[in-house]
Amino acid sequence: MSFTLINKSFYLIISLFFLFSCSTKTVYEKIKIKKYEEPTVEAFDNSKIYISTDIYKQIPFENKFSLKNFKNDNLYYNNVSIKDDKFYAYNKNTLYYFNNTGDLILKKELNLAQNDDVLVSFRYFDDSFILAFKSGTIVRLNMEAEIIWQKKSDKTLNTQIILSNEQIILLFVDEIRSLSLIDGVEIWSETYEDFPIYQAKGGQLASFLNIIYFVLPNNSIGAIDLNLGRVHNSKFDEIPLVSSINNTKDSIYVFDKYLIYIDEGKYLYTLDIIKDDFIFFKKNINLASSIILFNNAIILKEGNYIQAINPLNGETYWLINNKNISKKSQIVSIRNYKNNIEIILSSGDLLTINNKELLNITDLNVGNINDMSFDKKNIIVYTESNKTIIF
Repeated sequence: MSFTLINKSFYLIISLFFLFSCSTKTVYEKIKIKKYEEPTVEAFDNSKIYISTDIYKQIPFENKFSLKNFKNDNLYYNNVSIKDDKFYAYNKNTLYYFNNTGDLILKKELNLAQNDDVLVSFRYFDDSFILAFKSGTIVRLNMEAEIIWQKKSDKTLNTQIILSNEQIILLFVDEIRSLSLIDGVEIWSETYEDFPIYQAKGGQLASFLNIIYFVLPNNSIGAIDLNLGRVHNSKFDEIPLVSSINNTKDSIYVFDKYLIYIDEGKYLYTLDIIKDDFIFFKKNINLASSIILFNNAIILKEGNYIQAINPLNGETYWLINNKNISKKSQIVSIRNYKNNIEIILSSGDLLTINNKELLNITDLNVGNINDMSFDKKNIIVYTESNKTIIF
């Protein structure tokens, strides 16, 4: 090989290296941090979000403890229950008993499910526990962890159970079913096999008096009269759901006499249940990365913005923009105390809002939050680090 050819090859390699270096630099220069646009506001509503002043008591957030010697890696999080200042938890075939400071009193090894089966729901009921597993198996235990009854199914369960009228309401992929809380015997069921299965997990359910409104994981919708154990026909059946692989952005909720459903986090349906007539039918609302329904409001979060929309007229109660609100965090849960609305974010921050003003941002000092649930006297927090913290 001649010296000239080697030279040419060398310069060619150098030139290509320089060219790709410039291209890479250009690509990086084009990458920009996501800009969160101000949400669209049709009109502002002068009224206020409804506040119930007698539901929750004030909880001192400086007082907290974790359940000791308990690694909580349950995928559905709903595996802790409270009764008479004692805490009970279930994970991987073990029932845990804790005192009111989080110390482990006792744990019992059980044999209720296969090792790969996952607990979906763990509920206290009348001095017993109701456990629902992904395999479809439902078990009722007494306080000593002895089986009262057990019911098996060949259908997958991905949705939290509902206890109502001494019934356990189960949402399977293509079926809604009721079991007796007393003995586990099936009371009624409705199957919707004609619909193709689009959604990979979950279902939606809300109740109004004795009526249960539901959306199954396969996108079937309907309502059941619990007293009669049969289908309740209404205009809710007319909602044309957008098919998707899951329904994480879907929400169903009942406030007063109104059924509110948000499909794909974007389309609002508001049904007057008494009149059986829609106020809104597939109305476009702002698409946000996080959304939750609270009383007579839809709370949306996108970046530094928190917006509250009235689902009865489409107008905005308030739009709050604050640079101290964690941009990438999601709304985990919401409650109210007296006249304040408290929004808890996945970052571990608690936003206190009074009417249209952000009063305070409190760091709960628990790290990142996966989920949480409320009791009359306590808040149960499931953290990203697999800890269970009680306030």
